[in-house]
Amino acid sequence: MSNTIPFGLTFRGQKSYTQSEVSHFIECADSVDQPLRDQYIAFLEAFLEGKVKPSTQVDIDVMLCFQGDLDNRADIDYREGHWDDEPQIVAGGKYFAKQAKKLMDHISKNVQIG
Repeated sequence: MSNTIPFGLTFRGQKSYTQSEVSHFIECADSVDQPLRDQYIAFLEAFLEGKVKPSTQVDIDVMLCFQGDLDNRADIDYREGHWDDEPQIVAGGKYFAKQAKKLMDHISKNVQIG
């Protein structure tokens, strides 16, 4: 049995910020345990290549990793105020905050927890 759901989102805003930060997610994936790490990196690479559509089936654990990385980046670049003098970075962080919430809402609607 597959533990996947459709990805459910599009990422149309903040293209250069998204490309740059998702590339960094790959570099920082060492903290993810195997075998999830390999799956997550493969997902991120497909995402960067434009191969992940709203209908693409994605492992729930991979989606949770991605959601966590989006939310963490939103903390650093937007919520915590580290980049208040860099409006482009703040705008990217704000975009990731919005996308992280949408993704968590989507996951919650599609996964029975508990």
